[in-house]
Amino acid sequence: MKYNEGYLYGKRELERNSDYTMSHKFIKEYLQLDDSIFSHHDNCYYLENYSHLEYRGGHRYLRPSKCSKFVLKQGHHLFYNYQWTYSYHGTNSKNIKSILQHGLKIPGTLAGEQIVRMEHGSTYGNGIYTSKIPLYSQLYAPVIRWNGKYFQTILMVRQRSDSIDVQEGEGTYTVSTLDYLNYENLHKLY
Repeated sequence: MKYNEGYLYGKRELERNSDYTMSHKFIKEYLQLDDSIFSHHDNCYYLENYSHLEYRGGHRYLRPSKCSKFVLKQGHHLFYNYQWTYSYHGTNSKNIKSILQHGLKIPGTLAGEQIVRMEHGSTYGNGIYTSKIPLYSQLYAPVIRWNGKYFQTILMVRQRSDSIDVQEGEGTYTVSTLDYLNYENLHKLY
């Protein structure tokens, strides 16, 4: 078994994990994403990491628990960049293709030819909301029941530290500048 600080990795080990294989099937069949967009070398399945804190880019974040990680090729250049911080963005699964093509967009701006609608309000102003706490981001990712299992879609993004406005709410970040969360900065999909 390949085990490293709270996650399983390695092709053989992941293929034996039924939760990981079902998540992979969900991405291919339900989300209809082409498998070639993923850099499978760094995929993993997170175990129970409910209190595992780490630091990246001068900010702390929590590692997710009980979920599969699929690394996108388009953001792989950030995978080992420890100057940028991790954060999470929960979203409706129907938004994934647009996000992967156009990046996370501020409500009211264009993603392709569609205007991005505000889904959950703007407590701290108009912006893209992320969190250092994966469970908080799950609140914004509707649950999908598929093949007798439940799924949520959460993006793990890398953000430049100077693009983050830390708010009073624990774990809340906002980004008000379009440049920081483009499609090249997305590198993980759960």
